[in-house]
Amino acid sequence: MDGKVKKTGIYENLSKRRYEYWYVSKSGLKTMVSWLCWSAPPSVIEEWSNSQAE
Repeated sequence: MDGKVKKTGIYENLSKRRYEYWYVSKSGLKTMVSWLCWSAPPSVIEEWSNSQAE
């Protein structure tokens, strides 16, 4: 998955069926910070998504 990550943000991991938040440093180091499964309720997904933007 990290081969598709180009910048900090939320990505859909189709093979693992989850959302992932990746951080990309200025030197290009990629770190998955958190993830959330697709079966989570929409309200949880929205709250998680908003918390990643902070």
